[in-house]
Amino acid sequence: MAAPSTSTLPPEFIAEILAELPVKSLVRFLCVSKLWYAMIKNPDFIRKHLKRSIETNRERTLIVEDCKRLHNADPLFLKFEDKNRRPPDYYSVRFHDDGRFDRAVRIYQPLRHKRAKGTLVYSCNGLVCLYNMESEITIWNPLIRKHKKLPFEPINVPSGFEKDGSYSVWNSPAMWSELAFGHDPVNDDYKVVKVSKFSNWRESVFEVKVYSLRSHSWKSVRDKWPKKDSSIASKPAFLNGALHWLAVSKKRRSLEMLIALDLATEKFQTYKTPFKNVSDFSKPDMEVLGGYLCVCGNEYLESGNMSVWVMNKYGVESSWTRLYTILREAVPWAFEYCKPLVFSKNGEKLLMHPDFDNLFWYDIKEKICSKVEIVGMPDMSRTATCVGSLVLLDGDSVIDVDLEEREPDNEAW
Repeated sequence: MAAPSTSTLPPEFIAEILAELPVKSLVRFLCVSKLWYAMIKNPDFIRKHLKRSIETNRERTLIVEDCKRLHNADPLFLKFEDKNRRPPDYYSVRFHDDGRFDRAVRIYQPLRHKRAKGTLVYSCNGLVCLYNMESEITIWNPLIRKHKKLPFEPINVPSGFEKDGSYSVWNSPAMWSELAFGHDPVNDDYKVVKVSKFSNWRESVFEVKVYSLRSHSWKSVRDKWPKKDSSIASKPAFLNGALHWLAVSKKRRSLEMLIALDLATEKFQTYKTPFKNVSDFSKPDMEVLGGYLCVCGNEYLESGNMSVWVMNKYGVESSWTRLYTILREAVPWAFEYCKPLVFSKNGEKLLMHPDFDNLFWYDIKEKICSKVEIVGMPDMSRTATCVGSLVLLDGDSVIDVDLEEREPDNEAW
């Protein structure tokens, strides 16, 4: 008996089959028929496919920014670099549940301004937010090579905080900005948040703006930044529909506060942390690990060991627990900060990325580490983790305008 053709199968059955496929196959299958085209582009199907990707770690991929050309990781030092150099290269590295890594493959990123350094901000649901020193910001889906460039939004400097003419835009004492990126699950919207701080000898003022992918526009957040005397002390971390930052109190020099912005309500919330003195930590940072909010940092008072604290129950301040400590003597090379990426499948090891160095697995129980060898991996890099996602399927295509100028050392896609 002949097998039924796809034309005789119920559409819902076809959708179930397609939802199990990787994004590259689905992009090709857009050309099969009008039915498949409409089905794959349906927002409900895209959400269903993404949900399964997150649950199964399907097409889990490291997006790698090559940092070897950077003289300093801080964008403020760009003025000391060669302004005519090309932007950094990016690579993708597939990694599997059994701990295997594929070779690094060069990919083309959408911000190709020759005089501007691109920087990874954060990844969420298979999307990566990028910005550069020309104030260009884009949301990028590297696995399907689509992106959406954000409209330019100026920073409105309040009266009394104008930059002194003796300072440049990058070293003015009056202005400082931070970007963050996450998903609003209530409205199924992706948002970029820009936090700007203006200071003078009398006071500090915060301006918070949010970009909505749905409306393709910026607006000001009405809710006020919770603490005017604070400064952001970490990268942003996205979890449970909210963005999170560690905040340092200027007066008490403490790390006792975590600031969260709910992306649906656009309201701020503060939580206490288990920390007091900012001097106890080197480069404290926020991460999300295994679905939990984490604070990581080297503890000077404990011989430089790196500790990771986890909020076991989200929003419950008393649930902070030290998850593990990486002993300094267990890592045979120097680092100031290690970014935890993912647990191994059995939960016994943790994939770590030290400051622009090679990745390694850390065995939590045995307290030993082993370097990860990846063919084609840059010597100095930043990383973001993605899963297979069809979000931005209607976005602009990423095209490499410098194709003829690239070296043919790694195959690009």
